[in-house]
Amino acid sequence: MKNKVEEYKPGKFFGWVFLITWGSWLIAAYLSYNHPDPDFYSIFLIPGLFAPVLVTIAFIAMPKNHQLRKDFFQRLFDVKKVNLVPLVKICLVMGSSVVLAIFISILFGGSLNQLQLSKDFKFSAGSIPVLLVMVIAPILEEIGWRGYGVDALLNRFSLLTGSIIFGCLWSFWHLPLMFVKNYSMNLLLQENVWFAVNYFASIIPLGIILNWLYVKSNRSTMALIIFHIFLNFMQTSTQMTEWTSCIQTVIIISIAGLIVGMNKDLFFPNLQVYSELEA
Repeated sequence: MKNKVEEYKPGKFFGWVFLITWGSWLIAAYLSYNHPDPDFYSIFLIPGLFAPVLVTIAFIAMPKNHQLRKDFFQRLFDVKKVNLVPLVKICLVMGSSVVLAIFISILFGGSLNQLQLSKDFKFSAGSIPVLLVMVIAPILEEIGWRGYGVDALLNRFSLLTGSIIFGCLWSFWHLPLMFVKNYSMNLLLQENVWFAVNYFASIIPLGIILNWLYVKSNRSTMALIIFHIFLNFMQTSTQMTEWTSCIQTVIIISIAGLIVGMNKDLFFPNLQVYSELEA
């Protein structure tokens, strides 16, 4: 891409995020099997969760990054940047993907009861309140990812390439949680290794979908926070089985493919998305 913003340092950003996150989460994983109190090892999950936003704040706080700072706060708090049309459309599409996956699963012996709301969220975060994680985690992640990380990638790569790279990094970022005792990803691994593989695979096309919404919503961090929270509740509020989740992943990949195919002008040319940073 031409007219790059030189202040962006994607390698250093993701390097620091992974160092902090993996360091704290691997400590939590070790302690989860060697300490009887889940409240103790759960404390080490918190720094990893905060890592993207903390590193973002550190990077934009540098004196030379005044323009990035101004852009960061505008995208986070300016409600007028939120484009409701693509936000509502993608929420409806992703919500429909759950229903479609359940109906397809019925053809293979699945139950219609999967459409019922769960009494408890299908999510476990050790001793940390589940509802807190499902709301706070998307806020922290999106402020970090969209506040600096994604922009840093898209400043160097096309929307398609940058989104795939981000999706892979985002998926890989979660990996240590698989080894934290009684955490959701750990329980998936215990139940069936392919369920765990499906979880990580589903994140990559989601990276494409989220970045498409990001660009269509005028790079609004607020829009992505809303959508990310919606995704969390959508994925955990029904009685959808893990086998059906695998079917939904195929549907999500198809949705991502359709979005790319219908928005070739965004994903394929060397489109400069960040012209407002050049003023």
